[in-house]
Amino acid sequence: MKVHAGQVVAKLREAEATLGHDDHAAVLSEIAGLAATIAEQHVAGHIGSLLPKPALEGKQPVRDREVLRVAAAVVLIAGGVVGLAFLGLPDMATVAAGTAWAVLIMMALFGSNWARYLPILDLFKPGP
Repeated sequence: MKVHAGQVVAKLREAEATLGHDDHAAVLSEIAGLAATIAEQHVAGHIGSLLPKPALEGKQPVRDREVLRVAAAVVLIAGGVVGLAFLGLPDMATVAAGTAWAVLIMMALFGSNWARYLPILDLFKPGP
């Protein structure tokens, strides 16, 4: 099922990638059709066959690397904040620079979905 799920993601990403190059309406129609098929199959309980096999032929499954990206974000944010502490900046400047650093790291690692990962910053709040 993981392979199938990865192939479905690859198909959706392929369709999405053509948004800027092909006829916008046709691409959106294709994406809507894929989403409708996936929803219908899911509701019918066909989790292992969300899209038909012919639509997925030749698609390399996309790997889910979210855990690695979250871990990288935590390490890079923590490292940046520790580095800022050695600069001897005033507290307010350190907080502002640390926040900017954290947002930049999340934007780099998560792209346009970076705001979804804002709870990561809760790890760096001072104690009670």
